[in-house]
Amino acid sequence: MKLLLRAAWKALRGYAAAQENRASTWSPSGGSANGEVGMAAASVARRARDAVRNDPYAARIVDLWTGNAVGAGITTRWPETAHRNAWQAWAESTACDAEGKLDLYGLQALAMRAVVESGECFIRLLSVPTSPRNPIGLSLQVLESDHLDTARNGVVNGAPTIQGIALGSAGEPIGYWLFPTHPGAWMLPGARLASDFIPARDVLHVFRKRRPGQLRDVSWLAPVLLRLRDLGDYEAALLMKAKIEACLAAVVTDDGEETLTKPSDTNSGLLRDAQGRAVESFEPGMILYRRGQGEVNVVNPSGGGSHTAFARRSLEAAAVGAGLTYDQVSGDLTQANYSSLRAGKIEFRRLCEQVQYGMLIPMLVRPIAERFHAQGALLGLWGDAMPKGVAHVPPAHEMIDPLKDTTALIAQVRAGFVPQPEAAGAFGYDFRSAVEMIREANAALDAAGISLDTDPRRVAKSGGAQDAAQMAAVEIAATGAAAYSSATSPVSASAPP
Repeated sequence: MKLLLRAAWKALRGYAAAQENRASTWSPSGGSANGEVGMAAASVARRARDAVRNDPYAARIVDLWTGNAVGAGITTRWPETAHRNAWQAWAESTACDAEGKLDLYGLQALAMRAVVESGECFIRLLSVPTSPRNPIGLSLQVLESDHLDTARNGVVNGAPTIQGIALGSAGEPIGYWLFPTHPGAWMLPGARLASDFIPARDVLHVFRKRRPGQLRDVSWLAPVLLRLRDLGDYEAALLMKAKIEACLAAVVTDDGEETLTKPSDTNSGLLRDAQGRAVESFEPGMILYRRGQGEVNVVNPSGGGSHTAFARRSLEAAAVGAGLTYDQVSGDLTQANYSSLRAGKIEFRRLCEQVQYGMLIPMLVRPIAERFHAQGALLGLWGDAMPKGVAHVPPAHEMIDPLKDTTALIAQVRAGFVPQPEAAGAFGYDFRSAVEMIREANAALDAAGISLDTDPRRVAKSGGAQDAAQMAAVEIAATGAAAYSSATSPVSASAPP
């Protein structure tokens, strides 16, 4: 046994981070994920919201994550017409919002902002009467993390509960204890401080899961709040120093019998203005007076040094901690070029896709689509089975250099490295919808007798006309397109010669 303990001790000492002499003041708590979050989430969320209200860089971080992860919205593509029409009527109107202010994509952005700012967000799924704009009778209510009654712990109503989240036998959430009104608005008429139990099927809990068994998360600004605050305090001190340095003043020492200092003053060294009032702050161009030997001294403070290096290092650390790039957070592009921007954006886009496909889609977008289908099935709008081929498409990332990026993408598609559906998805399009739009556009152009030099059916990449075999195939397609146009339009048009 002693040999085993000695071997284990030697192995422990092999890691510098485990040696007491190297990390004697490093005493981590070793608590569980839920224990760590529960003690810090509320305080960090309040400080993060204060930073977002008052610190431009904190507000920028929230805006960047919302704009890149959600953008104009993560769209859901339905393969069936009934779903597609009902979804368009519901998602693109404010009827899906319980408050009637935002459409579905605005609610996605609101939820993402809450997640970055507070660490988590709750969306209640509410049943409402059907209407032309809400054919499935579903509305969404977005709630801040403060609505969770974290004081509910232990066995509550027969279920083990941790920080207001009731758990099942496998540790899965089966319900949430939520306040009907925000605890900070308890003074409103009719507000209640008692929480209600809401089944998990009616609540979407959106947060970034970082540890196994984690049920909640803290603000994404937690690693950078102190740095941003220190930078703000440092810049405020520099600003005050600069103001004082800009206050050129003259001090007149009066040695005559008459003086501005009152006889009752015991401290004759006080600086006073022409009216005899004691001066406690400087203003530009001031002339001050004091008792003593007669002389005039000009106050000419020295200038301050540059703080650019310190600010840059602070913002670089804040950007890294927030998962962004320095140029995104600071807006400084003076030292950026195509290569550096591309390298930084590649890493950021990978992280952004991880947030989209690992958090937003499985925790927010897909459950809403599934509830949408279930509500419609209950109303008899379609069958019970979820249709196959439902796709959730995040917004496209803008190209850094469109010409270079497009050329590279074309080469990848032609080589077979990237399938065409994936290439269309990179621009935010569903491949089936893109094919349908191209088909309709080609049919309309052929029916009108218009030939564009961007049409690959007629013009080769080099700019010349396609060969005879290719043109024959085009003529056959054009004839079919003309027939299609005649069948769908009251005015018939012949195919081009």
